[in-house]
Amino acid sequence: MSPMRNLVLAVLAVTATSLAAPAFAAPKGTCLWGALTDANRATMIQGYRDKGADYLNEIAVDATMEDALRTTCKLKPDEELTAGEILGAVILEKGADAVLFEKGRVAKGSLDRAWGRLPEADRETLRVFALAAMRQNIGAEAAAAFPIIDRVTAELKLPDPALKDHVFAYLLGRAIREAREAGRT
Repeated sequence: MSPMRNLVLAVLAVTATSLAAPAFAAPKGTCLWGALTDANRATMIQGYRDKGADYLNEIAVDATMEDALRTTCKLKPDEELTAGEILGAVILEKGADAVLFEKGRVAKGSLDRAWGRLPEADRETLRVFALAAMRQNIGAEAAAAFPIIDRVTAELKLPDPALKDHVFAYLLGRAIREAREAGRT
């Protein structure tokens, strides 16, 4: 099985219970990430470094972390599942950015800039793909998304083709985060 397919499956495993998520303006990833302690953030980035997207299946949220997320981001009970999905997406973004900086010499923030340079139609294609992946119903969405992922990867001029999986993780995370923050299911 290809590494990119494994990455999609890992994200699906984390988000499979989200099929009935309500449509609302969800909490923002910046709030959720900022509510974590430095140690929590470091642990999550290290977990991504060690295991990639598979790390999302192992995240342990203790009562202190839950309380910080609820209090800081003013989460309502019906927002908690979506908040977890958004936080998982942020971990993909931050983790991929860290790995590409460390292993690929890709300047920090390059992925954010690459996302911003994409035409809105391409970003929407990636959001539609991410939502389809979360529903475990990938079809034509993948055929439309993969050329965009390939184009972003080529622009980064990665020294090792295996690093493409981290570009994929970042783009998937960013697309999930933006879709969920907008209340899309």
